[in-house]
Amino acid sequence: MNATPEDEALESAAWSGFVQRLGEQLALAWPAMPQRLGERYDAFVALAVERALERGFTRPAAIGRYVNLWFVWGPAFHDKPGFEWARGILAAPSTREWNIAHQLVQRSMVELERLPGTQVEPRALAASDAGVIDAFGELGPRGRLRRPVPTPLPRAACDLEAVELKLAGDAGLQDYRLVDGDWQRAVLAPPPALRIDAAHPVPDCVAVLSSQSGQGPRARLQARVRAAAVCDGDLHPALGFLGPHGGWKWIGHETRALGWPVATRDQTLPRAGPGAVIAEATSPEPQRIEIDCCGLRDEGDVLGSLKVPLSAWPAEQWWIEIQRAAPAAQALLPGPRPWARATTRCRVERDGAPQDAAPLREQFEQGLDAAIGVALHRLGAAWEALPGLTAAGFDAALGLLGGRMAATWGWHYGPGGLDGPALMRFIAAFEMDACVADLRWSGRLELAGTASRIHLELAGKSPLRSTLRRESAEPALDAVMKTAVARWRLPFTFAIEALAAERGALLQLAGPPAGALVGEAGLRPCTSGRSGWEWFAGLRLEAASVPLRVVDPLLGESRFELPIFPPTTLVDWSLG
Repeated sequence: MNATPEDEALESAAWSGFVQRLGEQLALAWPAMPQRLGERYDAFVALAVERALERGFTRPAAIGRYVNLWFVWGPAFHDKPGFEWARGILAAPSTREWNIAHQLVQRSMVELERLPGTQVEPRALAASDAGVIDAFGELGPRGRLRRPVPTPLPRAACDLEAVELKLAGDAGLQDYRLVDGDWQRAVLAPPPALRIDAAHPVPDCVAVLSSQSGQGPRARLQARVRAAAVCDGDLHPALGFLGPHGGWKWIGHETRALGWPVATRDQTLPRAGPGAVIAEATSPEPQRIEIDCCGLRDEGDVLGSLKVPLSAWPAEQWWIEIQRAAPAAQALLPGPRPWARATTRCRVERDGAPQDAAPLREQFEQGLDAAIGVALHRLGAAWEALPGLTAAGFDAALGLLGGRMAATWGWHYGPGGLDGPALMRFIAAFEMDACVADLRWSGRLELAGTASRIHLELAGKSPLRSTLRRESAEPALDAVMKTAVARWRLPFTFAIEALAAERGALLQLAGPPAGALVGEAGLRPCTSGRSGWEWFAGLRLEAASVPLRVVDPLLGESRFELPIFPPTTLVDWSLG
């Protein structure tokens, strides 16, 4: 909210009143100074206040403590030889102004004790400094002078030396490893302890892997707080942990060594069942550690109160294995005849415990394979409907995503261990064929006075064979998963066998046939709104036609295009 001119006038008057009161306060503490300066005394105080503002002091009490030192050491004392210690203290970040003022006073008392022949007793400085804090400690900073400081400014040193966070024990975590083609489970080593101190700042995120409800023991985080100085053991240091449970708090000696369980967010399984979504980036549970102290030191850098963001990711590790038999050739015409689907075997584990794989198997058999059967019957019906065609035949072997695939995924600690977000680890071995096709159409075609036996075929396969590994932050998972999909284009071939006809006309090819079976299959980002990857397969026909010519001994040669199949989407399937 913008200040009004009236507010600004009141604030300016309050500031002028503070400067005047400060001069009066210090004149009582150091009566010799106004006697020596006379009429220049007010200008001396005003200049000292101005220099305090230039040095980044904004709180009246901090400004008063700095100006008080001008009375002890003289104007701009820190710029004089022998006061290198003061220049070092003043070089600290201005955000620590209260600590800077405190350290200037504390070091000044040490110097007064050390230097012989000083005219100021350390106890006199301590008394005048306390008087400044008493008089102005409740005033807000410049610009908000009329707003009181919400909490009393600390006077005694109270700061943290270091904080250590680590997981208790080995946390019981295991993962799946692919070693020489064999899948094994292995125990995970716990991440190293995380230290926070002046040389190791608070990380942007502390990661913890913990089991969901009912899936295993919660991870237990341990903390050790070492204080550099304590103002009051009944107040500081204080450690609080805020999370879905609410808040827990420990104070004083309790913070030297403590531990607590860390909860993660329970994740819902996909509707298609366990294992249906691959490498899902499930959401962590945000939590926070707060460690409070006064943030005041007699010397050295201040660590101050800490707010440590923590995120707990699900620790579960998944493993799946899918085996799909190769398709067998089947005659669909003459018919119609049912399409006999091949069998699919699925295994799903979570942390070594078998999961219900029936929904996953049904998605392949009753979803993908059933869609293939419908597509083949459509192709058979379209072939039978070709004008002039009799004795139609259609033999088909068509499979999508056949072979074997096994994969594991789950959250792991990143390269920084507790320091930094968790990493979605993914390992997969594909020994699959995204598409295997051998489609053969045949029949007798009577057209323009000709009789021929025709054959339309397409055959080929698109392999999906690779080992994918993502066990570090780079490359990103989406870059790794780009190779988990295969694409293909299988063109048609066409052959003609002339049969005897009364007119002696012949049907011949006038060029290569147009059209192909095109598609893609594998893993792609989920389209259901969840994160992770889903199985999918797409299959379509490009418009198929054949350029023909009729050679007639009486009528000569004529050319035309025989349409066979229109452009058609045959399969558009995704798991779930």
